[in-house]
Amino acid sequence: MGGGASKNTAEDALAVISPQRAVVAPVASCALSHKVPDYASGIDKCDKEGMYADQRTPVALVNPAAPLPHPTSVESHKLLGKEKYVKEYGALVMDDRTKSTCVGTLFFFCAAQTDDIVFSYRESSTGSVFARTFTDAELAEAKQAAGVGFSWAPFFKSIATAMIKSKATVTTVTPTRKDISFTIFNSKDPSRTFPFAVAIELVSDGKAPKPKAVFDFAMYPLTQEMQYSRSRVAPNEREECAVRVECESTVLTASERKHTEYVEKLLPKVRPLREESALQSQNAMLEGREVRELERRLKARNDQTIPKHPLDQLYEDGGAQPFQHSIWSPEHIPHEEVPDELLLRCIRATFPLGPGVKLTEISNVLQRPDIRRHLSASVNEKAIHEAFEIFKGIDRWDYDTIQLEIITDGNALFYTTYLLMYKLDLVRYFNLDDEVLQHFLMAVQSSYHPNPYHNAMHGADVTQITYYIMMVAGLESRCHLSNEEIFAAIIASAVHDFDHPGLNNNFHSRTGAYLATLYNDRSILENHHLACTFELVRDPLYNIFATLSDAQRLTVRETMIEMVLATDMGNHAKIFKSFQVRMSETNDWFSKKSDVRLALSMAIKMADISNCARPNHIYAEWAKNISREFYLQGDAERQLNLTISPFMDRTKEAEEFPKGQISFMMYIVQPMVEVISAFLPSLSFAVGLCNDNREYWKRLTGECYD
Repeated sequence: MGGGASKNTAEDALAVISPQRAVVAPVASCALSHKVPDYASGIDKCDKEGMYADQRTPVALVNPAAPLPHPTSVESHKLLGKEKYVKEYGALVMDDRTKSTCVGTLFFFCAAQTDDIVFSYRESSTGSVFARTFTDAELAEAKQAAGVGFSWAPFFKSIATAMIKSKATVTTVTPTRKDISFTIFNSKDPSRTFPFAVAIELVSDGKAPKPKAVFDFAMYPLTQEMQYSRSRVAPNEREECAVRVECESTVLTASERKHTEYVEKLLPKVRPLREESALQSQNAMLEGREVRELERRLKARNDQTIPKHPLDQLYEDGGAQPFQHSIWSPEHIPHEEVPDELLLRCIRATFPLGPGVKLTEISNVLQRPDIRRHLSASVNEKAIHEAFEIFKGIDRWDYDTIQLEIITDGNALFYTTYLLMYKLDLVRYFNLDDEVLQHFLMAVQSSYHPNPYHNAMHGADVTQITYYIMMVAGLESRCHLSNEEIFAAIIASAVHDFDHPGLNNNFHSRTGAYLATLYNDRSILENHHLACTFELVRDPLYNIFATLSDAQRLTVRETMIEMVLATDMGNHAKIFKSFQVRMSETNDWFSKKSDVRLALSMAIKMADISNCARPNHIYAEWAKNISREFYLQGDAERQLNLTISPFMDRTKEAEEFPKGQISFMMYIVQPMVEVISAFLPSLSFAVGLCNDNREYWKRLTGECYD
């Protein structure tokens, strides 16, 4: 068969493939008598790993820079050209190809101990090895019998050239014999050529391989060829490569220094602009919340229905109902917004992403004629375009929930969760009713109070980061998450602060609040978030679990309960320690259900406090929000003549709040980020962001808190 380019790796040449005999057309040749060593017994051990290290590259027929030492016991100076065209190259290797298929590998080399000339062949489909060995005298007889009239130098050069240019032909004669054909030429006498054929016999059957024969006739020449390929890189080429790398490094270093200096010059101008933008965003959010709160109150005033007990109202009407559990919590009247149907349609048309579609390209769907027609007639066209620009960052750690909250008029949680349900193809997998999904997500969003921190925007933030940790950072593949577990994690994140009153568990316990009594002071708010959620889905209008099987519902419920309860910081030390212990005990995070749920609990815990490990402009906004909520609780504690909780006294803001943030990052967030990064190395960048945010407080206060 005609030879092909020698581009295969060692693995291609030596891989054991299931037997499949190639059909080869016989070619007339001058077959020579042959001598085959007996390999019936004797097994040599060899290190196979080194033979697979590099890929073979075709070599040019030139004098090598550094000939490889080759042991010899027979003088070869009589066969001129043997040293130059065979031994100095270690071994010549040719892939025997039929079109794009490699049917075998041909070797031409000198035997290690005897210096005999060897022709060998390994058949790819069966792993069988064929070989023929010549002493110098036997090769001289064969050359004479073939009628080759040239001297030894043209003879060896012709064979070497045929090997390098893949011109040698291998023909199957019988199952135990193959013929190799060469054309012997002389560049000084181009008018004459001579055929030269070598008959090679089976020395190792692929069905019952003989290790010594495989090593001597396949592995050994392959390693010789690899060693030569590595050694033939000229020193001046290496020097040029080193100089080129050094020059590139110098240029890149200078460019980095230049850009760093430019950034440092811009920072004094950028920081005030960023702070001004943040202030405007904050004002926009506050005004939006006030407007929505007034709308809720107006709707409640116009509602003439007979007042009912909140639980009766919940059962009959569904949705979050106003129920003030603590008189110190601002009154909240939930109101389910009406989502923008066109934006929802655009999301459904985009997700899940089609094959090859990138997130950076999702705005293309807005140019579809059927959508473009509706967009041009919509008053929200600009908002939809802006929302899609933010959606492009759904797989990013710096996803802009704050801006989405402003653009969508307070609906960031709804749209983020709705998008993820379609992006992850969970709607199709669980056959969810889209209308029920919308009702459920809008009811969840409306249940969040307009607190400075624990609001629906925080719910959106935690949902997106939990998604990021699972699907982008690699937890899903590490734990082999099922669709039920992914679904549970997204919903758990969305509802994890359902009906949060803006006052923490400690406040409820100290004041003997209704919820503290109901849940016996144990994970008070976390139990409440879960109870409200599962009470909500009793109503068919909101029951997104209706299409799930009993087993699926059980998995989702159990996973949600464990994840949401894990967000109670009172349980932090126990969960964190358990995770550290399991990290030291196992690398298998998918065989045990308890390990999977522990990992998911760590994911939502990380997401819940992730703002401390986000880019500084995002962190700074959340820090302001949490401080406002802290001080509202501190004000209530002051009015109740209670000891004001740490970091919640607004009269000590300047000195205490920075210390509180630094302490929280040092003792809670940083260890959390570090252990999560050890579990998911792609999250290691978050450690640096956490350090940056500590530096933020140093810059503001001019003090060191280490």
